[in-house]
Amino acid sequence: MQNEESITAQAEETATVRPVSVLLVYPSTSDVAIANLGFQRVHGLLNRIAGVTCDRFSLPKGWTPEAPPLTPAEMRSQDLNLPVHDFDMIAFSISFEPDYLNAVTLLHYFNLPLARTARGKDYPLVVAGGSALFINPEPMADIVDLCFIGEAEGMIEQFFKKVTETEWDDPRELYDSVSSIAGVYVPEFYQPVYENDRQVGLQARDGIPERVVRHWVEEGAPDLCTHSEIHGEESTFKNMALMEVTRGCIWACRFCTAGFIYRPPREPDIEVTYNSLAKVLKAQGKEASTIGLVGPSVTDHPDLVRLVKRLVEEGRTLSFSSLRMETLTDELVDLILKSGQKTLTVAVDAPSERMRNAINKAASDDYIVDKCRFLTEKGVLHLKIYSIIGLPWEEDEDINRFIELVKRVQAVYVSASKPHGRIGQLTIAVSPLIPKPGTPFQYHPMESASILKKKFLKLRQTLGRLPNVHLSFGSPREGYLQTYLTRADRRALSFFETYLANGLDAQRALKDVRPSADEVVYRQYGPDDFLPWDLVDHGYRDNFLWWDYQRGLKEKHTPVCDTATCKICGVC
Repeated sequence: MQNEESITAQAEETATVRPVSVLLVYPSTSDVAIANLGFQRVHGLLNRIAGVTCDRFSLPKGWTPEAPPLTPAEMRSQDLNLPVHDFDMIAFSISFEPDYLNAVTLLHYFNLPLARTARGKDYPLVVAGGSALFINPEPMADIVDLCFIGEAEGMIEQFFKKVTETEWDDPRELYDSVSSIAGVYVPEFYQPVYENDRQVGLQARDGIPERVVRHWVEEGAPDLCTHSEIHGEESTFKNMALMEVTRGCIWACRFCTAGFIYRPPREPDIEVTYNSLAKVLKAQGKEASTIGLVGPSVTDHPDLVRLVKRLVEEGRTLSFSSLRMETLTDELVDLILKSGQKTLTVAVDAPSERMRNAINKAASDDYIVDKCRFLTEKGVLHLKIYSIIGLPWEEDEDINRFIELVKRVQAVYVSASKPHGRIGQLTIAVSPLIPKPGTPFQYHPMESASILKKKFLKLRQTLGRLPNVHLSFGSPREGYLQTYLTRADRRALSFFETYLANGLDAQRALKDVRPSADEVVYRQYGPDDFLPWDLVDHGYRDNFLWWDYQRGLKEKHTPVCDTATCKICGVC
């Protein structure tokens, strides 16, 4: 007698009338691709859908835009060794806006027209998802045929169920039926409206929703069990397996997308997740000496210490994507050090107490100094201090305060290190603010590159000679490019066309783009201005983000995102 599982599998196979092949592309090098948990997650999900065959592709390790174009042999899928045009769909997984450049380069290598209007039934359907498009899909809206807005779990199953259970000759025939799925965005159905070279609207076709509702996975859903599934390949993270510990973040820092676009924050069952990861490793005959714990603020999970104890007992080294000062207890730090971790990052996020209030972070200079002393006394060898510069309403005095803070931290770090008989390195890492869509700071312009350079120079001149201190600065020029890519509307197509035509020189392409890149990067938005990314409906009440932006101006705090007690934003 057949068991229920085999009957279900047969039923699903019977329902498949049009199998579909998907080439999942991560537009970066192979070692970076395999280290991206979202890419691995989508690859696994797609290959579990009846009727779907999914292979993967990424750029060769060591590739740069200056490298020669890929050869035909290099443009075949990784596992099945098939040419690109053998696939029904090319699906880009894009986590970071600068990877848009690699995505359009790959379309060029694949001999696919860049503009979606130039591609017909003889070309694969080009789709894209990932957190970059979740924030603002419009820079790629005249390039990709479809966008997935939100979290993949559940959404892509619905989409591919429609695709595999429908007869079609060209997948573009399915636009009407798939556009009803939450999170599926068909750019063809929306027409931009311009006045005086500024976009003032995005007109939906009759019968199409005015906004695309992002898709998200509810708390407690079995889909909240995410870990790496491909092991043994060369990765930027050596011999590391990844697992998701938190999705979203409670802290609501006004610059950070994770605290807003992933609302409400959710806590996966990390015991279940690790058991599932261990089972996959065992089945593949692989080992992972390091477990990477992934999430915007992993130390918020109430069961983290219990999991960390288990990992330490198993002899694993731990790696954290993020740690918050407020949650670094004696017990947790002892366990981290016992696992072999020697470097910890303290994210102060803003140069002064005043600016920390503006970004919604409650951390005084005294608290930061005390926490650094505590970590060094516990035995942390290398300490990293991270801050953003160029925040809204920032003044020269805030930079002066940061200089004094660093000097105080350096003094307690050196003093607390001496009893251990060794002094490691104190790294001060500073990056410019990228005003991200979907956050309260979306209205604010990026600070000018010239002013940022002056601030960085001042930090270098005043802090560069401190012993045991290493300074690291994010590039204002690269920050300018990223801000353009994250804030642009669909007229960015002309930028990408110029980029391909001029030998992949992004800075030169920025000079020729219309509207000007300065208009995009340095524009101050008001509460009634049209924002290209307003197409995405995150579920906030009207003007919530503007309201919180104004609270930042007044240096007022907004409560943490506690779904049990807080209803401020309107998502819950």
